[in-house]
Amino acid sequence: MRWGTKATRANRPDPPAERALRFGELLGSHAQVVDLLDRAAALRGLAKRVREACGVHIGLAGLAESEELLVLRQWDGLWQGDATPGSTLHDLHVPIGLGLGGRVYERLEPVWVDDYRRSDLITHDFDVPISADDVRSMMAVPMMLDGRTQGVLYAAMREPVGFSDRQLDTALEIAGTGALALQTASAAERQRQSAVSAERRRIASELHDSVGAQLFRMGAELRDLRNSVGGEAADLLARLDSLQDQLAETASTFRESVHALDHDEPPAGRLAAALTRDCAEFGKRTGISAQSVEIGPVAECDPQRGSVLLAVAREALLNVEKHSSASSVLISSVALDGGMAVSVADDGDGAGVRDSGGIGLRSAADRVGALGGTLSTVVNEDGGLTVRVWMPTP
Repeated sequence: MRWGTKATRANRPDPPAERALRFGELLGSHAQVVDLLDRAAALRGLAKRVREACGVHIGLAGLAESEELLVLRQWDGLWQGDATPGSTLHDLHVPIGLGLGGRVYERLEPVWVDDYRRSDLITHDFDVPISADDVRSMMAVPMMLDGRTQGVLYAAMREPVGFSDRQLDTALEIAGTGALALQTASAAERQRQSAVSAERRRIASELHDSVGAQLFRMGAELRDLRNSVGGEAADLLARLDSLQDQLAETASTFRESVHALDHDEPPAGRLAAALTRDCAEFGKRTGISAQSVEIGPVAECDPQRGSVLLAVAREALLNVEKHSSASSVLISSVALDGGMAVSVADDGDGAGVRDSGGIGLRSAADRVGALGGTLSTVVNEDGGLTVRVWMPTP
């Protein structure tokens, strides 16, 4: 005789339905873990959550990318985003104090407007992209944790309506959990970068011990061979000298490459961080290899000069994208002559400025000159262009 109760057919859960329910729970758990490890996924999830939980047409998530700049990185429900690869609101740069998000970023408190384009609470720098998606009412709340702003969360409607207290409380609750998710994702990203740096140092060490030793041995054997050749073999001596020069050049390039692998510290200043991000985004968008490096210690510029330097670099990248056939771009920053110099060099066909007329760079040159700086464009000896801008630092 068996003890216990035996479930009846009516009480037993349907196996396929139970598996489907469990699978759905696992997918939800997986999404939460991904959000904690990936900042883009976290922002995407926040935009969707605020749209669904607040019952609005559009959800937007903006990331605080500097003390003075907010960038709308992810969205859910945009018309243009549904029809095309991007939206005018996607990747929109919002300086502190401007528009609705910039006001929230500046004041660190929720702000909402019943009719965005008619509101006198905000500036109207972004009325064009707002109108493109027919946004009317909009609410924005800061995502803060431990006194630090991680970003701004938006909820928007395509009709002029007021937002309820429940919607505001819901948005604030999601913003609170979102700030924690973004902070965790940033920590995970730093850990990944640290792991990459450690791997680069390991590779550098192995290359130094293997390839470096081999180059040294080849150089020693080549010198011995040259010394053993008599003076009568002039042609052979010339070839040996040429090989020795080539080997010395190869060894020098190798040492520089190993040094670069072994010194992969992340850039510190706001300008350096912005240039690094721009290179990453440029590479993803165009498929052209782009890298930003600092040569020696570089002091941080004041915001005005930094923004001009960044604008010149971005205009140069845009010219490369639109007019050059380059396969790689290098942005370098260096302290020079009591100021800071930024160079954007590409290996294209040198058509960037010639084909575009250089209008954007000429406009940038006026801004540079107004601050006492200089801007020049030169054709590289081995092809491509280099745009150089120098700015005095106070």
